[in-house]
Amino acid sequence: MNARKNLISLPLLMVLMLVLVACGGGAAATPAPAAPAATMSAASAPAAPAASKATGQASANLPNSAPHSSIQMIIKNGEMTLIVADTDRALDQATGIAVNSGGYVVSSKTWNSGDAKSATLTMGVPSDQFEAVQRQLRALAVEVQSDTSSGQDVSDEFVDLQARLTNQEATAARIRELLKDAKNVDEALQVNVKLSEVESEIEQIKGRMQYLKDRSAFSTIVVTLNPQRPTPTPEAWQPGKTVEAAAKSAGNLLRGLIDATIWLVVALGPILIPLALVLWLIVRAQRKRAKHGETGSTAPRDK
Repeated sequence: MNARKNLISLPLLMVLMLVLVACGGGAAATPAPAAPAATMSAASAPAAPAASKATGQASANLPNSAPHSSIQMIIKNGEMTLIVADTDRALDQATGIAVNSGGYVVSSKTWNSGDAKSATLTMGVPSDQFEAVQRQLRALAVEVQSDTSSGQDVSDEFVDLQARLTNQEATAARIRELLKDAKNVDEALQVNVKLSEVESEIEQIKGRMQYLKDRSAFSTIVVTLNPQRPTPTPEAWQPGKTVEAAAKSAGNLLRGLIDATIWLVVALGPILIPLALVLWLIVRAQRKRAKHGETGSTAPRDK
């Protein structure tokens, strides 16, 4: 009974291998290891027609060459830093430019630096309106501090993804046919594992293709708006103000010295006064002692 199951499952597994090799990369199938003579003679009759049929069907679904696409898919990005007369007004105008062009605002941010207000606006605009929107944004500025643009051509990647998707979908279709012909639960589980792997890769390819479509359809522009600062005018030399400033500085210095003296007297007075008194007493005692010594030494000489 086990030998019969092996004879039934061997052709199905061989067909599955041929389908995966033919649809996955177009490479020549690697010959299966030689089986015993009895098994090979029993399996060769049903396996050969099935393998030939599956290989022919898989080859019919494969494109002769990679599909040619004339679609130009370019992901565009731009960054601008503008000096504007009024930040709030320029921010509203930039938002209107994005919406009127068929785009949308991704994010915006405002902040204050002293009395000056700045803002950053990130917008998505249709790719065919990218240059027109940039020109309108430049018109809002008193001065364009910086303006950079970049593009990434993803046409080749998209064409490659299309070819991979066609091959993987053909492979999935062949595996589903094999799943219908499964003779037992083990064969169905093995085929279903391969089908899940192929379907997962199909979803990944579709997700990447959708991302490229969305990114190439809408370009991203980041605009930073900074307010115009008034140019300072040089002041004329005024000697009176210089004298006034010097007198003010001298007064502050004198006031500081007086304050320091007061601090010393008040804070250190209770310590310094007793210490000075003790030192004075010691010095006085030493002087008296020295005076008595001199008197004692001169007395015998007089006799």
